[in-house]
Amino acid sequence: MIGVFSFQSCKKDFLEVPITNDTFRQDYVKDLNTLDEFLNGIYLQLSTRFFKGYFLIYPDLVSDNVKPVDGSDILSYLYRWAQQSNSDRSASGINDESVNMNSAWFVGYRIIRDCNFVLEQADSYKSQNAAKADQIKGQAYAIRGFIHFMLCNVFSQPYNYQQGATHLGIPYVKTSDWSKVVHRESVASVYEDVINDFNTALSLMTLEEPSKYRFNRRAIIAALSRVFLYKGDFLQAKNMALVICREVPLLSSYNYPEKLFTTEETEAVFQLPPAWGGSGAGNYYTYFAGFYYNPGSIQFSATEDIAKVISESKTDKRNDWIKPMGDKWIVSKYPSNIVFGFPDPGASSYYQTIIRSSEMYLTAAEAYSRLNKADSAQWFLDKIRMRADSLAVPTTVQGEQLNELIYTERRKEFAFEGARIFDLLRLSMPIVRKDVLPGGPKMMLLPNEKAIAPIPVPDVELSNLQQNPGY
Repeated sequence: MIGVFSFQSCKKDFLEVPITNDTFRQDYVKDLNTLDEFLNGIYLQLSTRFFKGYFLIYPDLVSDNVKPVDGSDILSYLYRWAQQSNSDRSASGINDESVNMNSAWFVGYRIIRDCNFVLEQADSYKSQNAAKADQIKGQAYAIRGFIHFMLCNVFSQPYNYQQGATHLGIPYVKTSDWSKVVHRESVASVYEDVINDFNTALSLMTLEEPSKYRFNRRAIIAALSRVFLYKGDFLQAKNMALVICREVPLLSSYNYPEKLFTTEETEAVFQLPPAWGGSGAGNYYTYFAGFYYNPGSIQFSATEDIAKVISESKTDKRNDWIKPMGDKWIVSKYPSNIVFGFPDPGASSYYQTIIRSSEMYLTAAEAYSRLNKADSAQWFLDKIRMRADSLAVPTTVQGEQLNELIYTERRKEFAFEGARIFDLLRLSMPIVRKDVLPGGPKMMLLPNEKAIAPIPVPDVELSNLQQNPGY
């Protein structure tokens, strides 16, 4: 069904969102306003397809924080490090029968090409409002860069896998034309293009964009900080993180962690609001990660491994994020029914935060530590530690002990938010599972061929892309 659907949220500017496809976009976009509405449709795809719950669960599932509930086969191939290369071309998001991350690939490149369409069209309407046209272009550049970065994390080895990051990355697509030939670039080249897209976005976005539901200046700077951290450029990672630390306050100890994933989360830098709309075949909801952890629809539970890490201190507020239920540990980090009137209460409607200032504090801590500035690293680390645990004592260790504390704090603070495997990969730390399903694998040394996803077979065969080793 091709039509215009409502993007229901607390913001009226997310109304009248078109579903994006090749034929529809050409007919729909007639001026700057309809181009902006088309951009809203791209944000909708981020919420309903790309950052669908399974994609957010994947990094915790393939590492050591999450496992399928006993007796379940959902995403078992991913959990068991046995992804299968096949011809699945679904672009509706990862589903419970997925044996690989193909859908993330196709959804991601759909979004990327839609961003390219926006970039190709925006200058045609610049005479209507030059500043608004540049603002739209800036967001398209930012989304394009961010999705390429996320795909590179899933389908390529980390930046430090080879000297100079010369190993295979992903195609960096800069056209909306599906018929154009693409090729896999080096990871170094992908990162360079991502950084260039973010910097171009910053140069274009001269208007103040207060909404945290769109890529604004702060979201781009925070995303750049993450890219530089993954790249191992600690000076730049620190510099970008400090901008956000100054401008986006942490949730106070009074509001933490209860206000996370709500409209009152003051530390949210980029959030996706819950959405619903359409009818019949065009019906859609956002099913973020919390839906699959909810006891009423539970598909995944926390491992005892992460439960022990979080519960090291009984006075740590984050103990509330994991609760025992029978023989399982229930993930209770995400709230339910934050949006009044959401038509499917079981979907656990809440605001999925993609980047928050807590990440920037721990990025600053890690970067300072790696730059041999332990006092600054300790200060930023303790801002997170002592907010969560009022009885925590100030950090005094340095060197590798300090690094280990920072890594552990990242694991605690961002558990179940879709970061774990990417941290382990960039740090070349092994996956060690003690709490595993019967017959499940317990250890993987990183880097490893099976720690990343296979390239979808259609693009291997039709686009002549080189398959990842091991598939």
